Amino acid sequence: MQQNFSDDALRKFVGCDSDEQAAGTPASRSIWLFGIEHGTYMSRQEVDAEAQGDAVEDADDSYSIELQRRWPYNQRAFKLLTAIRGIPVQNWREFAGENQPFVKGSPGYFKGNLYPYACHNTSEWPKAAADETGFANKLDYQAWCRDRRLPVIRSWVEEYRPEVFIGVGTGYRNDFAKAVFAEAGQLEVSTVVAAGQERRLFYRADGDKKLVVVPHFSSAAGLNSDALLQVTGTFIAKFMHQ
Repeated sequence: MQQNFSDDALRKFVGCDSDEQAAGTPASRSIWLFGIEHGTYMSRQEVDAEAQGDAVEDADDSYSIELQRRWPYNQRAFKLLTAIRGIPVQNWREFAGENQPFVKGSPGYFKGNLYPYACHNTSEWPKAAADETGFANKLDYQAWCRDRRLPVIRSWVEEYRPEVFIGVGTGYRNDFAKAVFAEAGQLEVSTVVAAGQERRLFYRADGDKKLVVVPHFSSAAGLNSDALLQVTGTFIAKFMHQ
């Protein structure tokens, strides 16, 4: 393992898109939405090139709504948040514009990832990733993250006390549980139905800590329709206020 990777991976909010203002406070709690990892792989050389201005036209340090709307993942995230607030998902553009979810400096909604290194998909581990992290394969990298990174995320949860922690990707539900509760398993299961399709949601509450793990937004078996996002948001809203 590369020491610089270890140091970076455990710093506060590395692998996240939002900032401390978006994270909320125990007195003014935010909704947190966490994916597995960033979906766009960018090597350190590419990051350096961008920092030097070679991609300045795409630079957007605020993580603005205009930038986020480019990506289907964020569009579906906005729809889910819209549904949680009891608004039809078709109104997600207005909701996002008014509430500025995940935008740096904007309170109420925080967006992050379990794993700090960006890859195009969860199964790949390019040579640059091995070189930069020092892990020869992704399984070793994930094992290290489970041991070292997830407790760090849990410390953020303890500090900021999100109103609900939403994990996106049910295949990683044990990792989400460890990131919130320090232990895997012990999740309840509920099924939502929309337009003849069923999806399983995993959830747990312990005091003021609440976790819901939902299917991924983009997979064939995921939350890939407005109807499914609406009923899932309704479930989360009820769970939040139990």
